[in-house]
Amino acid sequence: MAKTKELTEDLRLRIVAAHKSGKGYKTISKCFEVPVATVQSIIKKYKTFHTVKNLRGCGRKPKVTPVLARRMVREVKKNPRITTKAILMNLGSAGGNILRQTVQRTLHTAGFHGRRPRRTPLQIRHTKAHLAFANAHLDKEEDFWSSVLWSDETKIGLFGHNDVVFILCKKGEAFNPKNTIPTVKHGGGNRGGFQPVDQSSVDACKQVLTLRMKA
Repeated sequence: MAKTKELTEDLRLRIVAAHKSGKGYKTISKCFEVPVATVQSIIKKYKTFHTVKNLRGCGRKPKVTPVLARRMVREVKKNPRITTKAILMNLGSAGGNILRQTVQRTLHTAGFHGRRPRRTPLQIRHTKAHLAFANAHLDKEEDFWSSVLWSDETKIGLFGHNDVVFILCKKGEAFNPKNTIPTVKHGGGNRGGFQPVDQSSVDACKQVLTLRMKA
Protein backbone atom coordinates (compact mmCIF):
# COMPACT_ATOMS: atom_id res chain seq x y z
CA MET A 1 0.00 0.00 0.00
CA ALA A 2 1.37 3.41 -0.95
CA LYS A 3 2.13 6.04 1.64
CA THR A 4 -0.78 8.48 1.89
CA LYS A 5 0.59 10.93 4.48
CA GLU A 6 4.06 12.02 5.48
CA LEU A 7 4.85 13.34 8.93
CA THR A 8 6.52 16.72 9.17
CA GLU A 9 10.12 16.98 10.27
CA ASP A 10 9.07 18.92 13.37
CA LEU A 11 6.73 16.12 14.45
CA ARG A 12 9.46 13.51 13.95
CA LEU A 13 11.83 15.54 16.14
CA ARG A 14 9.19 15.76 18.88
CA ILE A 15 8.71 11.97 18.72
CA VAL A 16 12.46 11.46 19.11
CA ALA A 17 12.55 13.97 21.99
CA ALA A 18 9.70 12.14 23.73
CA HIS A 19 11.54 8.83 23.35
CA LYS A 20 14.71 10.35 24.81
CA SER A 21 12.69 11.57 27.82
CA GLY A 22 11.83 7.95 28.64
CA LYS A 23 8.35 7.54 27.16
CA GLY A 24 7.40 4.24 25.53
CA TYR A 25 6.22 3.63 22.00
CA LYS A 26 2.54 3.25 22.93
CA THR A 27 2.56 6.41 25.05
CA ILE A 28 4.14 8.40 22.23
CA SER A 29 1.65 6.89 19.78
CA LYS A 30 -1.33 8.05 21.85
CA CYS A 31 0.21 11.47 22.55
CA PHE A 32 0.85 12.36 18.90
CA GLU A 33 -1.89 10.16 17.38
CA VAL A 34 0.62 8.27 15.28
CA PRO A 35 0.67 4.47 14.71
CA VAL A 36 3.10 2.54 16.91
CA ALA A 37 4.83 1.12 13.83
CA THR A 38 5.51 4.66 12.60
CA VAL A 39 7.00 5.65 15.97
CA GLN A 40 9.25 2.59 15.90
CA SER A 41 10.35 3.37 12.34
CA ILE A 42 11.22 7.00 13.15
CA ILE A 43 13.23 6.10 16.25
CA LYS A 44 15.05 3.27 14.49
CA LYS A 45 15.97 5.60 11.65
CA TYR A 46 17.25 8.20 14.10
CA LYS A 47 19.40 5.65 15.94
CA THR A 48 20.88 4.37 12.67
CA PHE A 49 21.44 7.60 10.71
CA HIS A 50 21.23 10.25 13.47
CA THR A 51 18.67 12.23 11.48
CA VAL A 52 14.93 12.32 10.87
CA LYS A 53 15.16 13.87 7.41
CA ASN A 54 14.26 11.95 4.27
CA LEU A 55 17.29 10.04 3.03
CA ARG A 56 18.40 10.04 -0.55
CA GLY A 57 16.63 7.35 -2.53
CA CYS A 58 18.30 4.51 -4.42
CA GLY A 59 17.57 5.99 -7.85
CA ARG A 60 19.79 6.26 -10.88
CA LYS A 61 23.35 7.14 -9.94
CA PRO A 62 25.04 10.06 -11.76
CA LYS A 63 27.33 9.08 -14.62
CA VAL A 64 29.89 11.74 -13.70
CA THR A 65 31.59 10.79 -10.44
CA PRO A 66 33.39 13.42 -8.34
CA VAL A 67 36.74 11.98 -9.50
CA LEU A 68 35.71 12.30 -13.15
CA ALA A 69 34.42 15.84 -12.62
CA ARG A 70 37.75 16.90 -11.08
CA ARG A 71 39.57 15.38 -14.05
CA MET A 72 37.44 17.44 -16.46
CA VAL A 73 38.27 20.60 -14.51
CA ARG A 74 41.99 19.77 -14.68
CA GLU A 75 41.74 19.41 -18.46
CA VAL A 76 40.14 22.86 -18.73
CA LYS A 77 42.70 24.49 -16.40
CA LYS A 78 45.49 22.97 -18.47
CA ASN A 79 44.04 24.21 -21.77
CA PRO A 80 41.16 26.75 -21.58
CA ARG A 81 40.62 26.45 -25.36
CA ILE A 82 39.86 22.74 -25.19
CA THR A 83 36.50 21.56 -26.54
CA THR A 84 34.07 19.16 -24.92
CA LYS A 85 34.76 16.70 -27.73
CA ALA A 86 38.48 16.79 -26.96
CA ILE A 87 37.76 16.33 -23.24
CA LEU A 88 35.79 13.16 -23.99
CA MET A 89 38.66 11.87 -26.16
CA ASN A 90 41.16 12.52 -23.37
CA LEU A 91 38.97 10.76 -20.83
CA GLY A 92 38.89 7.67 -23.03
CA SER A 93 37.24 4.64 -21.45
CA ALA A 94 36.81 6.49 -18.15
CA GLY A 95 34.23 8.72 -19.83
CA GLY A 96 31.97 5.80 -20.67
CA ASN A 97 28.83 6.83 -22.55
CA ILE A 98 28.86 10.43 -21.37
CA LEU A 99 27.44 13.00 -23.79
CA ARG A 100 29.02 16.36 -24.60
CA GLN A 101 26.05 18.09 -22.97
CA THR A 102 26.84 16.23 -19.75
CA VAL A 103 30.41 17.52 -19.87
CA GLN A 104 29.10 21.06 -20.39
CA ARG A 105 26.74 20.81 -17.42
CA THR A 106 29.54 19.45 -15.23
CA LEU A 107 31.83 22.35 -16.17
CA HIS A 108 29.02 24.86 -15.62
CA THR A 109 28.50 23.45 -12.14
CA ALA A 110 32.23 23.94 -11.49
CA GLY A 111 31.94 27.59 -12.61
CA PHE A 112 33.46 27.28 -16.11
CA HIS A 113 31.54 28.88 -19.00
CA GLY A 114 32.33 29.49 -22.65
CA ARG A 115 33.61 33.04 -23.27
CA ARG A 116 35.14 35.00 -26.12
CA PRO A 117 38.81 35.55 -25.25
CA ARG A 118 40.13 39.08 -24.74
CA ARG A 119 43.16 40.45 -26.50
CA THR A 120 46.25 41.09 -24.43
CA PRO A 121 45.71 44.59 -22.94
CA LEU A 122 48.01 47.44 -23.91
CA GLN A 123 50.81 48.25 -21.52
CA ILE A 124 50.94 51.66 -19.87
CA ARG A 125 53.86 52.80 -22.05
CA HIS A 126 51.84 52.02 -25.19
CA THR A 127 48.84 53.96 -23.92
CA LYS A 128 51.04 56.96 -23.04
CA ALA A 129 52.64 56.88 -26.50
CA HIS A 130 49.21 56.85 -28.21
CA LEU A 131 48.00 59.75 -26.06
CA ALA A 132 51.17 61.76 -26.72
CA PHE A 133 50.79 61.31 -30.50
CA ALA A 134 47.12 62.36 -30.36
CA ASN A 135 47.90 65.48 -28.30
CA ALA A 136 50.79 66.44 -30.59
CA HIS A 137 48.57 66.33 -33.72
CA LEU A 138 45.34 67.60 -32.19
CA ASP A 139 45.53 71.16 -33.56
CA LYS A 140 47.09 70.44 -36.97
CA GLU A 141 45.64 72.29 -39.97
CA GLU A 142 43.92 70.51 -42.84
CA ASP A 143 46.83 71.33 -45.15
CA PHE A 144 49.11 69.31 -42.88
CA TRP A 145 47.01 66.17 -43.37
CA SER A 146 47.09 66.71 -47.14
CA SER A 147 50.84 66.06 -47.00
CA VAL A 148 50.45 62.83 -45.03
CA LEU A 149 50.89 59.54 -46.87
CA TRP A 150 48.19 57.13 -45.69
CA SER A 151 48.41 53.36 -45.88
CA ASP A 152 46.11 50.57 -46.97
CA GLU A 153 47.13 47.23 -45.46
CA THR A 154 46.14 43.60 -45.74
CA LYS A 155 47.05 41.25 -42.88
CA ILE A 156 47.72 37.56 -43.47
CA GLY A 157 47.92 35.41 -40.32
CA LEU A 158 50.78 32.94 -40.02
CA PHE A 159 49.55 30.98 -37.00
CA GLY A 160 46.21 29.95 -35.60
CA HIS A 161 43.04 30.71 -37.56
CA ASN A 162 40.58 33.54 -37.98
CA ASP A 163 37.56 31.56 -36.82
CA VAL A 164 35.59 32.49 -33.72
CA VAL A 165 37.48 31.20 -30.67
CA PHE A 166 35.94 30.34 -27.33
CA ILE A 167 37.58 29.59 -24.01
CA LEU A 168 36.34 28.00 -20.80
CA CYS A 169 37.02 30.17 -17.80
CA LYS A 170 35.52 31.36 -14.53
CA LYS A 171 34.18 34.82 -13.79
CA GLY A 172 36.97 37.35 -13.23
CA GLU A 173 39.63 35.37 -15.14
CA ALA A 174 39.23 37.09 -18.53
CA PHE A 175 42.70 38.67 -18.49
CA ASN A 176 44.54 35.61 -17.25
CA PRO A 177 47.45 35.12 -19.71
CA LYS A 178 46.10 31.66 -20.60
CA ASN A 179 42.72 33.16 -21.51
CA THR A 180 43.86 36.01 -23.76
CA ILE A 181 44.69 36.16 -27.47
CA PRO A 182 48.35 37.13 -28.07
CA THR A 183 48.85 40.08 -30.40
CA VAL A 184 52.42 39.08 -31.40
CA LYS A 185 53.96 35.62 -31.47
CA HIS A 186 57.15 34.03 -32.83
CA GLY A 187 58.68 37.42 -33.62
CA GLY A 188 55.62 38.55 -35.61
CA GLY A 189 52.37 36.68 -36.03
CA ASN A 190 51.43 37.90 -39.50
CA ARG A 191 52.59 39.36 -42.78
CA GLY A 192 50.97 42.42 -44.32
CA GLY A 193 50.68 43.87 -47.78
CA PHE A 194 51.29 47.66 -47.77
CA GLN A 195 49.96 50.17 -50.30
CA PRO A 196 50.60 53.94 -49.84
CA VAL A 197 47.64 56.25 -50.46
CA ASP A 198 47.86 60.05 -50.72
CA GLN A 199 45.19 62.68 -50.02
CA SER A 200 44.02 62.84 -53.66
CA SER A 201 43.22 59.12 -53.63
CA VAL A 202 41.28 59.52 -50.39
CA ASP A 203 39.26 62.41 -51.88
CA ALA A 204 38.47 60.33 -54.96
CA CYS A 205 37.19 57.49 -52.76
CA LYS A 206 35.01 59.94 -50.85
CA GLN A 207 33.46 61.22 -54.12
CA VAL A 208 32.72 57.69 -55.31
CA LEU A 209 31.10 56.77 -51.99
CA THR A 210 29.04 59.98 -51.98
CA LEU A 211 27.72 59.29 -55.50
CA ARG A 212 26.80 55.71 -54.59
CA MET A 213 24.94 56.85 -51.48
CA LYS A 214 22.93 59.40 -53.50
CA ALA A 215 22.10 56.88 -56.25
